[in-house]
Amino acid sequence: MAVGITPLIINESESESFMKTQTMNVITKIGLLSVMLLFTSVGSAQGQSLTNRLKANIPFDFSVGEKKLPAGTYSFGRASQNSDDTVLAITDDDGHRKATRLSYSAQRLHARDKATLVFHHLDDQYFLVQVWPAGATIGRQFPKSRSEREVQRSLAANSSNGKTTTTVRVETVTVVGVLQ
Repeated sequence: MAVGITPLIINESESESFMKTQTMNVITKIGLLSVMLLFTSVGSAQGQSLTNRLKANIPFDFSVGEKKLPAGTYSFGRASQNSDDTVLAITDDDGHRKATRLSYSAQRLHARDKATLVFHHLDDQYFLVQVWPAGATIGRQFPKSRSEREVQRSLAANSSNGKTTTTVRVETVTVVGVLQ
């Protein structure tokens, strides 16, 4: 006895309806996945930003841009609560704003457990270079100030052999801070 296959006959309007339903299902799933990814990325970006201020005790005098600040406890964070991390404000322990500085994004491969500040040490001067929130692979970096460039030029011109050199040894100093 031969077993026959009965073909499924669907008219054209049912076929179009079926295709529209399938297309809508795919678009809905892609949309939901996109929304989930968006919320996930916003949550992780928030954790790596300077929404919460970073507080640190700096044991030496230092410069931020052209502004010189004495040793002490400072907070670093967004200049405005409703802005991003592009403009950072540095306030003293009493909450008085001491400097405001434009920054740009910096990235590293591995996050550190603690919030850190990175300084360049040239001669007897310290220049704030980077601010890193705890657990972040993205931090903020400041453009090199005119003062730092002048110190580098001066050190290069006064090198021990009397010749001008283009390279000057820059020591990097890291200070650990805490999130407030």
